[in-house]
Amino acid sequence: MKTQRLFHLVLLASLPAWAEVNLVYHLDMQLQPGSRAAELTRDILLEDDSDVARNRVRQLEYHPAWQKVTLLEAYTVLPDGRRVAVPASAVVDQPYSQSQGNRYTQSMRSLDVAFPQAQKGARVVYRFRTDSQLLPLQLRQGDFYPDSVKNLRSVRFSLSAPHSLGLKVAANTATAEQQLADGRVQWQAQWQLGADGAQPVPHLAYSAYRDWSALGQAYAQLWPQRQPSAAIKDKAAQLVAASNGDRLKEMQALYRWVAELPAQYLAYSSRALQPHAAEQVMAQGYGNSRDKVALLQALLAARGIDSYPQLARRQGRAMPLLPTSLAFDYVLLHVPAQDGMRAQWLDPAERMSAGAETTVSVVAEATPLPFGAGFSPALLGSPQLPLRAPYDPRPF
Repeated sequence: MKTQRLFHLVLLASLPAWAEVNLVYHLDMQLQPGSRAAELTRDILLEDDSDVARNRVRQLEYHPAWQKVTLLEAYTVLPDGRRVAVPASAVVDQPYSQSQGNRYTQSMRSLDVAFPQAQKGARVVYRFRTDSQLLPLQLRQGDFYPDSVKNLRSVRFSLSAPHSLGLKVAANTATAEQQLADGRVQWQAQWQLGADGAQPVPHLAYSAYRDWSALGQAYAQLWPQRQPSAAIKDKAAQLVAASNGDRLKEMQALYRWVAELPAQYLAYSSRALQPHAAEQVMAQGYGNSRDKVALLQALLAARGIDSYPQLARRQGRAMPLLPTSLAFDYVLLHVPAQDGMRAQWLDPAERMSAGAETTVSVVAEATPLPFGAGFSPALLGSPQLPLRAPYDPRPF
């Protein structure tokens, strides 16, 4: 979600022609028990033809099973200052057009808002509201981090939540806190950014968790039961039939099969925060990193091999200011030393080439960086972020 605001145009002269300018980005969020309402206002300057092409139609995508989106206002400000409202006929609710090839997003819809008067030098302005049902973990923590929005000028974020949630708030700018008459608390933060791009990306985090370990414990409650079903046991037996009882070969065979499944990416901030049960992932034949780790864990358990999920991170951006799920975009599976096998990390999320010669993506316990892919050591068990405890309280 994103929002923007007006800024003196004289400061925009130094920007590259291709870089769209987000003049206003204002987000107001209200947390309620089990749900969140967010209102976003955005004002985008169309500096050149590529800006016009990119912003002539704005897509407000959503998941109808647990989200609702409402357009509140949309208009174009022409170069001469005239304001032209977007007609109702230019707003279409339809299947999300970018969902092809990604079965996770094929159920999504998009409210497409067309700006018929969009032209070079104009501004497109729109305001909309989303109402979302939340998992308990989503209600108690989150981030405002518009890192994908280019050339921000005026950014404002406000958050209100019941006092009973016990949220803490931190930001890389000054925040104002206010006790509301209805027993809620409101926080406001604002960033005014110049054209030189020197300022850091706005970031505000809120969390009810005292530390990273407490967040990990809460996430563990979302994890499916790892007790394998009869179907999982049958599949595991089928997959290891040629292993001749060799435990390492069994683990490799199970890993390779799961790694071959298509894996669509969905961020932790989405509904995909909660993994699907192993049986569902096996039946549908695809899954994200959480789903595939849950499936591999169940298959390993069916063969008597212990394993434990581990939250991980590939993104290079700064760590969140408080314990929030923004820190994680990945899950690994740790297999402790057992049955003559050394301790190792498994990464089944990447789809493998069926024709390629494949090996298990593992690393020795002393080097918890699979493939050298840049997983943060801090998120793999250092004293800074002791996240292993929710899954495996034993020292590795």
